[in-house]
Amino acid sequence: MKYEVLLFDADNTILDFDKSEEQALRWAFRDMGWEFSQYVLQVYRRNNIAQWQLFEQGKISKSEVLINRFVETFKELQMSFCDIDVVAEKYEQYLMLGFFVVPHAKEVLRCLKKTHKLYVVSNGVVTIQNSRMKGSGLEKFFVNRFVSEEVGFPKPQKQYFDYCFEHIGNVDKSKVLIIGDSLTSDIQGGINAGIDTCWFNPAHRKNNSSLQPTFEIDDLRSLFEIVN
Repeated sequence: MKYEVLLFDADNTILDFDKSEEQALRWAFRDMGWEFSQYVLQVYRRNNIAQWQLFEQGKISKSEVLINRFVETFKELQMSFCDIDVVAEKYEQYLMLGFFVVPHAKEVLRCLKKTHKLYVVSNGVVTIQNSRMKGSGLEKFFVNRFVSEEVGFPKPQKQYFDYCFEHIGNVDKSKVLIIGDSLTSDIQGGINAGIDTCWFNPAHRKNNSSLQPTFEIDDLRSLFEIVN
């Protein structure tokens, strides 16, 4: 067997974060009596991604991510800042109810669990990730979850993966594969950790970076051939 340990990113790899994000933001705006649109979602998404990338680079803390993404969005939409804390809290509460799963994730994980050790590696918020993993029914497929908030370092930093390997136990890194949708977090993280990488790219985004994943797939079912 080529790989024995599989590290899965959570958001937009096995959990459909885009759907969860849109639902949570829509419901939060509804509660506030504000108009929600695809443009609002687009602006928020862009700022959210930018803030998480700063977090990955170690430039800001996770708590700063959670508020700054709304600060930057409100600036762009020319909205009042007085309700930022309220809407941010509502958004996180609703995000906990985002149980949407990426196509074929359950069937793939169910099969792989029989032959491999599966772990979640995530930069998300612990309470939110725990709620979504349990509510989606994916929790039972994994030996453990490593969330950066508990680890103390974010992906893609090497220290994050050092922590993971310490808690996984004796493992041959040549037998470990990380699967994720983010080049900057998952693929860079895997490279930093010295393990093989699989870029999950269902939207067929162009890789404009210098990062070269070991594998690239657009369907999780393609993992069967790779890992065995």
